[in-house]
Amino acid sequence: MTRENTKGGVVVAIHLLAWALLGFVLVFYQPLSWGVSLPVVFWVKQLLNFGLLVALFYFNSLYLVPRYLLSNRIVAFILWVIALVILMLVISKMADQQLEIRRHMEGIMPRPRHRGGPKPKHIIDGILLMTTLLVIGVSTSLAVIQRWQSDARLRDAVEKQNISSELALLKAQINPHFFFNTLNNIYALSYTNVEESREATLTLSRMMRYLLYETQQDIAPLSQEFAFIDDYIELMKLRVQSSSNVQYTRDEAIPDYPIAPMLLLPFVENAFKHGIDASQRSEIKIHAALDGGALKLTVSNHIFQAQHVEGTDKGGIGLANTRRRLDLLYPQKHHLDIHTDELANTYTVNLIINLT
Repeated sequence: MTRENTKGGVVVAIHLLAWALLGFVLVFYQPLSWGVSLPVVFWVKQLLNFGLLVALFYFNSLYLVPRYLLSNRIVAFILWVIALVILMLVISKMADQQLEIRRHMEGIMPRPRHRGGPKPKHIIDGILLMTTLLVIGVSTSLAVIQRWQSDARLRDAVEKQNISSELALLKAQINPHFFFNTLNNIYALSYTNVEESREATLTLSRMMRYLLYETQQDIAPLSQEFAFIDDYIELMKLRVQSSSNVQYTRDEAIPDYPIAPMLLLPFVENAFKHGIDASQRSEIKIHAALDGGALKLTVSNHIFQAQHVEGTDKGGIGLANTRRRLDLLYPQKHHLDIHTDELANTYTVNLIINLT
């Protein structure tokens, strides 16, 4: 049995139980509390009213609310509701006359005394009117709530699809730019340091394998995510000038907590994009640690006048979209603080994610 079938069965069961309870209250409970023997036609009338209420409930929730209320045709919806209430009262009145309820109930239920004349005739059944309005109100509320939930699920599905697209864009951004430059550096190393060029080639191969295979899923082990960042930083060090200082520290033992792939890299990548200047001394500090199930990442880099640290290169998903991924994937489970220190001339990212 699929998940959809199971969910549908649960919904049907809930409806049946709700109607069974409501039917007992409307059809049986109050008449049985009178302590008298009631004729069959009375129970027929009660069951008829109950059936009409059930039909009214689903007609309103499945047809009227979607077609009129949720389409902003409010006046037409109100007119429909008024017409259905009147129709309900008319059918009930006609049933009373056809079944001769009043005649069958004579002598069973005591007549209340009225001063100043005979008992007045009730044109409108007040109890049925209030019950009908209650059923329409509940039906309308449930239909509106279900539409809101459906729209919310649709928005979530669209956002998740956007996240997948953004991840694909991030991978596409890294592939042509980063790998092309890294291959050029490895090519240059092959003339000066053959052993180091071999290590760099192996590192690049590991990164490509991770991008091609491991990031296809919604989550990846934290250890593999950090292994990718380790390799990324090592290869980026090949491109920085000797005047640049890259300090990278992290916990040695990384538990395999699940994490969204490629979630941390934009912060590290941003530091190398905007924190390196060939003509000036620069410094990048990256520190990662685990405190219980909380991942803490701090990335700091120098700011240069020509750099726009909050911008992005063409084709990049940027920090703004990374913020959105965090909001969607880890709602209420992360804290991101990005600030600029004008005195120290540094740009710092502090990220905490609860992975448990």
